[in-house]
Amino acid sequence: MDHMDRLDKYIEKHNLLSDNKYGFRAKRSTSMAVMELVEGISTAIDNKEYTLGVFIDLKNAFDTIDHSVLMNKLERYGIRGIAGKWMKSYLNDRDQYVEIDNVKSNQLKVTCGVPQSSVLGPRLFILYINEICSVSKLLKCVLFADDTTLYCSGKNLEQLLTTVEKELNILKNWFDINKLSLNINKTKCITFGTRQMKNVSKIRVNGIEIKRVYENKLLGVIIDDRLSWKSHINHVKTKMSKTIAILYKTKHVLNKKSLYTLYCSLLLPYMTYCLEIWGNAYKTNTLPIFKLQKRAIRIINQSNYIEPSNILFINLNTLKFDDLVEYKMAQIMYKAQNNLLCCSTQNLFEVRESI
Repeated sequence: MDHMDRLDKYIEKHNLLSDNKYGFRAKRSTSMAVMELVEGISTAIDNKEYTLGVFIDLKNAFDTIDHSVLMNKLERYGIRGIAGKWMKSYLNDRDQYVEIDNVKSNQLKVTCGVPQSSVLGPRLFILYINEICSVSKLLKCVLFADDTTLYCSGKNLEQLLTTVEKELNILKNWFDINKLSLNINKTKCITFGTRQMKNVSKIRVNGIEIKRVYENKLLGVIIDDRLSWKSHINHVKTKMSKTIAILYKTKHVLNKKSLYTLYCSLLLPYMTYCLEIWGNAYKTNTLPIFKLQKRAIRIINQSNYIEPSNILFINLNTLKFDDLVEYKMAQIMYKAQNNLLCCSTQNLFEVRESI
């Protein structure tokens, strides 16, 4: 067993990381992180509550980690003795310089930051910011590496805004103590809910206003203030259209198998990424996705636009958009049934008692 496996097993065995932390951990994909956030928002909407989501941006998060602070945190987590010396040796005695047009600068010691190109670097980072989930007792937190999303729900919007502003200023102090720089100018907030919101108060951190938006991209998924998924679907449509243009231009020089390979590598990933989350949107919103998919399938089969598509999907042994949604949902339900999800996601499911 190598050092990384031993570190991962130690972290999981002693539950060192918050259950709301995703990224670089088993059973914790980007879709699981987005699912937890969306479930919290949709539950609040069902309860006729508002949800305020804050999407935190940290300046050069991996590069600003203080080595002495990191070593103190690792010692508290029980990484001491030989393991602690190994970590210290890994971080210390690193030099850096800049070279432009064969002219080199002086070498300087690297006193902060973790190597991002390494396997160990991201794990050290998540241990460094792990405490962020416990800084506020009122804000719920979803983290994926350095993507930090905070959210809170309530029926009284003004009271909710006041609470979030107060907690964000507490969080700002934690960032300062841990020598992490909060980029307030790029931090955004969304007020989720289907009820009308007029003259909404502004949120400020250290006197600087946080920009309020109506949609934001989180881990590759565009989330809007009503969870309609229209913006994300439009994004997927744009990506699919570009790929279809490639298929069309190459259909006379590539055979059917090669065209299908392009479809699977360039188009299918956009259709299926986090599909279990946004794929059940209103059919009127997702129908254009299916139409684009059928256009691609016809190009691959060298068929005209009026030929029925059912037999074409069967010939390629590939699934239609709606079938892909059901397939992705079935995968989630299978994992939930067999307790294969992380705790925070597993807790979203419960066994229904038969009558």
